[in-house]
Amino acid sequence: MLTRPFLVSIKRLMPKKRRSAHDVYYVFFALSALSSLLPLSWLLFAIDKNVTAYSALVGAAGVVLSLLLWFYKLPRIWAQAVYQSTLMWLILFNAAQQGGVTSPSMVWLSIVPLLPMFSFDSRRVVSFWLGVSFVSVLGMLALQFLDVIPSRPGETPSDLMYGALTYTLLCYAEWSLIDAVDSMNVTTLRQVNRNNLSLKRLSQDLRQANAHKDQFLAIVSHEMRTPLNAVMGYLSLMSTDPKLEPESKEFVTGAQNSAAHLLTVINDLLDYSQIQNGKVAMNPQIFNLHTMLQTTHSTLSPRAIDLGLSYRVDIAPNVPEWVCADQHRLTQVMINLLGNALKFTDLGHVEMRVSFVPCPHDPQSGELLVSVEDTGPGIPLEAQQRIFEPFVQLTRADKGRASNDALRGNGLGLSISDTLIKSHGGELRVDSTPGKGSTFSFQIPLRVVPPPQKSAPVQERIHTTQVKLLIVDDHAVNRLVAKATIQRAMPNACIEEAENGTIGLSKMTHAHYDLVLLDLVMPDIDGIEVMRRVRNTLPPPFRDVHVIALTANVAGDALEACKEVGIDEVMPKPFDRHSLINRVLHYCGQAQTAIPR
Repeated sequence: MLTRPFLVSIKRLMPKKRRSAHDVYYVFFALSALSSLLPLSWLLFAIDKNVTAYSALVGAAGVVLSLLLWFYKLPRIWAQAVYQSTLMWLILFNAAQQGGVTSPSMVWLSIVPLLPMFSFDSRRVVSFWLGVSFVSVLGMLALQFLDVIPSRPGETPSDLMYGALTYTLLCYAEWSLIDAVDSMNVTTLRQVNRNNLSLKRLSQDLRQANAHKDQFLAIVSHEMRTPLNAVMGYLSLMSTDPKLEPESKEFVTGAQNSAAHLLTVINDLLDYSQIQNGKVAMNPQIFNLHTMLQTTHSTLSPRAIDLGLSYRVDIAPNVPEWVCADQHRLTQVMINLLGNALKFTDLGHVEMRVSFVPCPHDPQSGELLVSVEDTGPGIPLEAQQRIFEPFVQLTRADKGRASNDALRGNGLGLSISDTLIKSHGGELRVDSTPGKGSTFSFQIPLRVVPPPQKSAPVQERIHTTQVKLLIVDDHAVNRLVAKATIQRAMPNACIEEAENGTIGLSKMTHAHYDLVLLDLVMPDIDGIEVMRRVRNTLPPPFRDVHVIALTANVAGDALEACKEVGIDEVMPKPFDRHSLINRVLHYCGQAQTAIPR
């Protein structure tokens, strides 16, 4: 308890460049010796042991000398040699005065060789001082046999031999103990090294597995988005067909909402990967909050109707209409909460309530409060503690139902929603009582903005100017969807197709296009490599062609790679029809020539 503060205090007083553990131990031993010798000399003078008292003072002076030599940058091994020699001289001198090898002072000689164990890594130093001690005892024994050093009265040669033998055995025991400790340390060090090597290999395997996981998610996302791109593209084209009957148009709208929800579920997997890597990002934008709330709520209306539930949304009158926030992320959270409520509710209602608490000091900001209440079986308290953990899927038994079949889902919705709400500066909470239902609620800070300037109603337009386009994609359906979408608005467009990167590169080498729509993931040459070759090897104007990447791979590293090779813009699949047409017109410079349809 007292030694550690003393060691810390000593270390703080030592020179900054000489604060190794060995230096600290050496200084500690030297100061401990001084703190013992000085009071001991005073006590010896008091009991008339003057010779011994003076020897203690001489020993203290030798210790001080060793410290001064060390302080003035003499190597520690030599400074400690002075210290060790001083102590051994002090012990041997007093032993010679008190009976030689049988003197009580000889007990201290067994301690002195052990001090270098703490101040040196090499055991050779310890062995050296053990040898010096052993030789000193033999020399004293010889001097006693020659009557140079007097023995105590009544001691026989056998007594002297016994004393010397006792000390010899003590030296051997100390050497054996040191050797045993070193052997154990070597064994422990080998085990630690093996464990470290094993942990290093495990760490490498985990990093590799994490990289494979990210690659797997990117591949799965691409393969799932590809057919979904066709579904949403064709539904978008059908929704613009003027011959479509109102009832059929309603069916198409429902299918579009469901496809959008499916896209959100797919995005959950990528979002979770980004959250795990700390890469989730917010994208604030101005939007109509009332429209977003109504649209999001109506997305799941067909499911509520099928279940026979009362499905309502209550928006308080003071909820602002136009706000600035991440519309996509908020929609994602609300879809998750409403979907979970419908999943576990058999009877009664699911109701979403929205209110707004304006900031008293700033009318342009406030807190948006959203709650989703259901009349399901409720959630036990112990289950409430883990529902926000990733991959936790409650069963009907967890929710108090009779059966215990696991409900469908990936177990990521609430975990991602919780992270997204926290990213907005809010908090997601649950209030549930078994048998009475559950209420999930959150509140986030929100900035109110003035309504944007009203624009003329959006009309489907036909753009008559001719442009030359190239679509490079290894999926025929994707090429057909993109081509049909563009030709619906630009019937005079000349659109060529390439089913892989090699053919696309060949076409771009021999013909100049106004715009190229390029897929990134293709089996032969990926889109990044195609663009690298176009920008680096083709002569102008071929290498200056405008390129939009239409891709299902929207990972951050893919976006960065697109920027590096000079791709003008990246549009994710499934693409929005209006956005695609606008970007094509932007890069082709044809936005000015259009006639109403």
